[in-house]
Amino acid sequence: MSERNYWQRMRSNRMSRRSLLRASARAGVGAAGLALVGCGDDDDDDQPAAAQAEPEQQADQQAQAVQQQEEQQAAAEAQAQQAAGGSKYGGFVAVAGDDGGLFDPAVTIHGGTDASIFQVYDFVNYLDEGNVLTDAMAELPEVIDELNFVYNIKPDVFWQDKPPLNGRQFTAEDAAFGYTRFGQDNPEFVYQDRYARVRRFEAVDELTMHVEASEPFSPLLTAMAESGALMVSRDVVDQFGDAEVSSNHELAIGTGSMMLESREPDVQTTLVRNPNYYRDGLPYFDGYNIYWLPDNALRVAQYVAGELDFVWLQWYGELQEIETVIAEAGPDSVVAVPNPVAFGLATHIHCKKEPYTDARVRTALHLATNRPALNAITLGAGVIGGPIAETIAPYGWGLSTLEQLPGYRSGDAREEDLGEGRKLLDASGYDPGNVPPMEIWGDFASDFGQLLQQNFSEIDFKVDIRELNTADSLAARQNHEFSMITLGQQAAADPDLLYNDLHTTGGQNYGEFSDPALDALFEEGRSIYGVEERKALYDEAQEQLLEVHNPRLWWHWSLPTVGHRPWLKGFRPTPGITHTHQVMNACWFEGKPS
Repeated sequence: MSERNYWQRMRSNRMSRRSLLRASARAGVGAAGLALVGCGDDDDDDQPAAAQAEPEQQADQQAQAVQQQEEQQAAAEAQAQQAAGGSKYGGFVAVAGDDGGLFDPAVTIHGGTDASIFQVYDFVNYLDEGNVLTDAMAELPEVIDELNFVYNIKPDVFWQDKPPLNGRQFTAEDAAFGYTRFGQDNPEFVYQDRYARVRRFEAVDELTMHVEASEPFSPLLTAMAESGALMVSRDVVDQFGDAEVSSNHELAIGTGSMMLESREPDVQTTLVRNPNYYRDGLPYFDGYNIYWLPDNALRVAQYVAGELDFVWLQWYGELQEIETVIAEAGPDSVVAVPNPVAFGLATHIHCKKEPYTDARVRTALHLATNRPALNAITLGAGVIGGPIAETIAPYGWGLSTLEQLPGYRSGDAREEDLGEGRKLLDASGYDPGNVPPMEIWGDFASDFGQLLQQNFSEIDFKVDIRELNTADSLAARQNHEFSMITLGQQAAADPDLLYNDLHTTGGQNYGEFSDPALDALFEEGRSIYGVEERKALYDEAQEQLLEVHNPRLWWHWSLPTVGHRPWLKGFRPTPGITHTHQVMNACWFEGKPS
């Protein structure tokens, strides 16, 4: 069969976007998960058996929810178009951040880095407000069947006009390379497992990419649109190598709305508008000034003084800091925008380093951890959480569930937990004189580390603290050169994040945790489309993690409120973990003092 006839046959079986969304809702996954339940047309009677298994009433409600999401998205687009009539060009957005010296999307999950490279690179598709799959450099995928998908690249997307790319067109070959690269055998690449079930990303012609999975993978379309799925070019990688792409800011050359112009470590990073950007007329801003302000008090003072346009990054807006700004500069100084995201903080434990090889020691520390006290330090920017964020509904557990569990309880029940922790430590036979220091991200997590140190002392576990700067903290975790370190954990829209975090081969399994039974659960979760079945599986996984294994100390997921200047117009929430250009492109200044 010729390639053309083969391709025509595949296209003749494709599922329309509306059919895909309707089938997704009936399978109970929702628009974000996009359950891939097989091919079909717009005839509701031609639904696959997996979809028909859901009760009809629930299916109708979920289909209505999908339709409502579509209508909300259309309304938001119309509102943005209306707002654009009064929008203005010019000005530099001033934000606080830093980057840890990492510039490769395949390597970094550090929020400060995202503040810069998220503007430089772009997505094939991305997840917008409500985790709605949204087109970007390609149209929404055509679903051939549960293993085959077609992405049509838009014809007017161009790389930034810097050598070696020099403004050439973005092609299907570029997209196929960008996705394939995430799965390469590079120990620094943190998303290797996201596409492990993809047999190939193939450029069929200049603007058509065929994605073929080797077996069903329910979160695939979501994974291809997650916050880290930014496209890096083969041109730059082939000429300079992965190490240079990761460490050299001058090689951050993408298709995004901003170009990285300059970087002075510990001082400032500057981005400027990409005149070759594919979204016509955008962005409105001339660029970004990213000021390196790791000290929270200094950052708030700079905002009050009028030097910043945002109080904090989008993934960690603190209500108390906004209240401080209002107290010092008045209620008209800030606009507060709630923005729930699935980003959080956790204490990563290296499960192959003594004394943490023993699950009894890890569980004892879990029982000693005072979650309410830790969460109080976030100043209203987070909620107490478990292994899966509550925002990843319906899989994540909220406080009403968690506060009944050992390690999350308070009052007399906490005293019982502390007593059980002491017993576990005694039974483990660990050597108190051979406990390595606990690493702390000194720029951000010192208060958390000191409180954890106090918590552990309540079960007579003594541990010193070793503070590291941002770059050294990230390197220590990335290279698995830590014993117990408090840092962020990934944003996600699907419970499959547990595979990435804790499967034996997971790309962000920094602590080298391994358990065959949990591996099997994580693998099974990737093949299931029905919500109820998936939820039961991930409930079991969370029970095992919190009752037996505790490879991380989970205690926080973000619930930020973004504070920005009233003269910054057009800002809206997004599930992304920082100021992505999908949001910032359509923002502008109006009435900003000179």
